[in-house]
Amino acid sequence: MTFYDKLLTKLTGKKQFYQVGQRLYSNKKRKSLVLEREIFVNEIKHFRVRIEGMTIKKAVILSENALLEDQYKRVENISKKEILL
Repeated sequence: MTFYDKLLTKLTGKKQFYQVGQRLYSNKKRKSLVLEREIFVNEIKHFRVRIEGMTIKKAVILSENALLEDQYKRVENISKKEILL
């Protein structure tokens, strides 16, 4: 994030919901994922994600709006057993 972006978020009051390296979980989709890289496509923020539990490694790119619609929330200390339940 550049200095200009930080200044703009302070002025507009828009907070960043997701950051690279965060581990997210959705009760709606019942999936856990990790944000690996931030990408801007047509001035829209997208993230390359790694879905946990997948045996095949493939590139999955989701926009910030898609993450919000699927109600992905940050997970800090949760075991794999709790995720599966």
